[in-house]
Amino acid sequence: MQEAAAQLGGKFNAGYGIEAGDVGYLREPHHGEPYATRTLVPEAFRYGRARITAADLQKRLPDALHIVETRERLTAFNSADEAVIERMQKHYRDFVALCARKEIETGIPCMIVASR
Repeated sequence: MQEAAAQLGGKFNAGYGIEAGDVGYLREPHHGEPYATRTLVPEAFRYGRARITAADLQKRLPDALHIVETRERLTAFNSADEAVIERMQKHYRDFVALCARKEIETGIPCMIVASR
């Protein structure tokens, strides 16, 4: 219960029109592949939820960021907009940073829950 309370103390939310909220939340568009979240947190998609260490998230982040850029260039209406790509990548960097902070605070890797 203490761990859940500590993780809920995070102030990160990313997605379509979603403002900063009470939990770490990373939302990815459903229109077209590739999906960066599946690279960043594959265990969560495999099992529905998984504890993933900050070290593992940080190792996977460069590949996820590359996928974010690739996806934006392939599926976005304005694929040349570098500001949009940077903003989307920032969501992933912020999410990983939040997970690292929460792991340091609690001593427990964050529980990542994924839905398809």
